[in-house]
Amino acid sequence: MALALTIQADQIKNNLLEFANIVSSSTQSEILISGDINPLDFYFFTPKETTNISLQIFKKMVELQGLRFLKLGSFYYVDKPIIIDENATNKEEEPENLYYIKLKNNSHKEIDAMLNQYDKNSTYISQDNAVVFKSTDKIYSEILSYSDNFDNKVAKQVNFKVTILETNLSDLKSRGTEINSLIKGVDSVDFRYFFNLMTVPYTQNTNVTNKSNQFYGVLNFLDTNNITKIKSSPFLVAKNNTEVFFSNVKTIPYLTTSTNITNAQTQQQSNYSYKDVGLKLTLKPIIINDNIDVDIHLIFENLLSNSDTLTPTTSKKELKSTYKLKKGDILVLSGINQENEITYTSGVPLLKDIWLLKYLFSTTKKEFVNSILTITIEVF
Repeated sequence: MALALTIQADQIKNNLLEFANIVSSSTQSEILISGDINPLDFYFFTPKETTNISLQIFKKMVELQGLRFLKLGSFYYVDKPIIIDENATNKEEEPENLYYIKLKNNSHKEIDAMLNQYDKNSTYISQDNAVVFKSTDKIYSEILSYSDNFDNKVAKQVNFKVTILETNLSDLKSRGTEINSLIKGVDSVDFRYFFNLMTVPYTQNTNVTNKSNQFYGVLNFLDTNNITKIKSSPFLVAKNNTEVFFSNVKTIPYLTTSTNITNAQTQQQSNYSYKDVGLKLTLKPIIINDNIDVDIHLIFENLLSNSDTLTPTTSKKELKSTYKLKKGDILVLSGINQENEITYTSGVPLLKDIWLLKYLFSTTKKEFVNSILTITIEVF
């Protein structure tokens, strides 16, 4: 006869059935005992004044007695363990059954992640918001027990306001006097800080601010006066630990050539492929209380020339980083320099488009433009 003892002055001796009834009453749970178990074979000693014994304690105590404690649907079940004869030629494994768990929230990925720990997979049934998988009673019981920890919670999410700005440095130099006059009219500590943060970020100690009203006021002023242009300003929503993606790209064709040799004859065939060139931004928030860790993956590819060519040249800049932010913070990513070659063609209509004649009736001018790209990300 197995015994579980606690050292305390005044104790009560309970068999398995009595002990299960005590725990069932204190936890408002239904606990069933297998008919293969004789409750009188197992005794537990509990303090006389004890009225609250958790399911975790009960589980540990019955497992110490060599029994299994399983959660099956809405009730709990105490069963004998499956005994495997290590010397047997054909070992009997614990049987697997098909189980169905209906979810309260969109948490099937979490269930699947837990099943992967047991090398099991699940199938998601979208009509019922449920998962189906094949496993043993023990695995099913553990999955069911832990699923309550996250399935009863609505997944946290955050909002991102992304603003993409472009500042033409060449234009700033040519408009120096005019811009200085404009800035003098609104000059302040905040204005100089935000303006420098976007144009000369290396002069600032931090690139995070929580002064959203002042910051967007400066952006509006710069955009209105054509000092900085707002290229795009999308709003994004992301669940906790889930990626959200935004791109602002131009699809360009690339010429690819393949050569086939057949019967000593060479045949050349031209093919085209396409590539997205521009900005690609991936954000992944990790929400922990009031803190939001944001994984940022930024890719910026730029055409080095705007002239029509089937073999364009591009540049690529890439950033991977993690920032710790709070709601209301604005992260400013600046200093992304780009140099564009712009080709201007002018001439006599029609004649400038005719081969050979175009060299007599048209002129071509190339101009290099330096600019800074700035991406701001507000979390709220």
